[in-house]
Amino acid sequence: MPEIRADHQVILEQMQILINGFVPEKYPANWVAIKLLEGDKEITKLMQSLVPPQKWAEVQTLLKDHDDAMLAIASGRYEWIGRLTRAAVTHPRVGQVSLTDRLDKWAAHPVGGLITLALILGLVFWLTFSLGSPAQEWLDTALVSPLGELLSRWMAASPDWLRSLVVDGVVGGVGSVLTFLPILIIFFAAFGFLEDVGYMARAAYVMDNFMHWMGLHGKSFLPLFLGFGCNVPSVIGTRVIDSWKSRLLTILLAPFVPCTARMAVVAFLAPAFFGKQAMWVIWGLVFFSLFIMVLLGVILNKVLFKGERSAFIMEMPLYHIPNLRTIGLLVWQRSLSFVKKAGTIILVISVVVWSLSMLPDGNLENSILAKIGHFVEPVGRWMGMDWKLTVALLTSFVAKENAIATLGILFGGMQEASLAQTLATIYTPASALGFLTVSLLFVPCVATLAVIKQETGSWKWTMVNILLMLVVSIGAGTGIFHLATALGL
Repeated sequence: MPEIRADHQVILEQMQILINGFVPEKYPANWVAIKLLEGDKEITKLMQSLVPPQKWAEVQTLLKDHDDAMLAIASGRYEWIGRLTRAAVTHPRVGQVSLTDRLDKWAAHPVGGLITLALILGLVFWLTFSLGSPAQEWLDTALVSPLGELLSRWMAASPDWLRSLVVDGVVGGVGSVLTFLPILIIFFAAFGFLEDVGYMARAAYVMDNFMHWMGLHGKSFLPLFLGFGCNVPSVIGTRVIDSWKSRLLTILLAPFVPCTARMAVVAFLAPAFFGKQAMWVIWGLVFFSLFIMVLLGVILNKVLFKGERSAFIMEMPLYHIPNLRTIGLLVWQRSLSFVKKAGTIILVISVVVWSLSMLPDGNLENSILAKIGHFVEPVGRWMGMDWKLTVALLTSFVAKENAIATLGILFGGMQEASLAQTLATIYTPASALGFLTVSLLFVPCVATLAVIKQETGSWKWTMVNILLMLVVSIGAGTGIFHLATALGL
């Protein structure tokens, strides 16, 4: 602990002797003595009321004779800090090239850094989907589908509506969403590794010039990159941006970054429709979403923010060996959050969707959900979607995973094949591309809109974001569908 300077140690001991027996039990005597020597007003007032006048006069005399005691205490603290830093900090020899310097020759290079970033992101997505997709398919075929069949047999004597609620509503909805978990775990682990090793600051640095095209700087890259995990912390992360206009522009663009929930929907459906080409389709959709984000950034910067630019200063931390416990904790917290969402929000929405699909007479085609779907189906047709895909898209407004949960309910009767395979027999690849494009660019979930309202303090900018994404998603989905149809997909 910090100590008073050595030449005043005797003074501190004398002060402790004078106040001994008068210090309240909740305070250490040594601490009170230091506070008196520092001239702390509250402690001085307290002790004056407790120490007899004669003793207090001696305390005052000691303080007057050593009025430099406060400096001695401060010096002691600085000496203590110096000892700690000397013991903890190592200084490289002059001319020595550290590991960080060697790595930064590539990671922080204006051109090599961008190539490195692209390769790292490519590796992250490749690992996420090449390892996660087989695990997801295994969960679907080995756990969710058998569980639905088992519950259906167990509940054979139960009313049809109850069996349908459990098998089609709960297992078909929530179960389909829970199969995303392997993909999310791998992505969270990769993202946590990049954060913990110290690479993210380099990524922000090398992206600075690129971000200036949108009127932003490298500091905006960090919250935007967070959007690959979830758009909610991405919007909140804009607080690190100094300029209000840059921050607002980043907030408007953040929901265009495909989050893990959106990516999980893409990863769930793409393999069934595109087979071995699924990885290229996924990559293409991601790059298309990012291209739309950059294009909108350039346009909004020119139209709304008049090309404002600001300086960018960032300290580069040293690279270090990642802490597996820290990464594991991050993966656990985010995965647990996803499971909780599946057990609460998605469960409720699944039950609501099932109820709407059964009322009033148990016939899906005559249900309330079908009427809602048929009402908005004309817009969906532009993008190659029937009313079922359109309804799935609408329910994703609450949480993006609900799109798959809704499809699981609407097609829950087809247990002989997985949901993705069932959809692949009903819809064309062109329709799938239209649906996936709109899903990636559609209006953000309720949680993201809530933090946009919180961070901007304005319903105006929240509505601007909703309308912007609605128009862009419908336009992009329509264009992609018709292009894919023209190409014979």
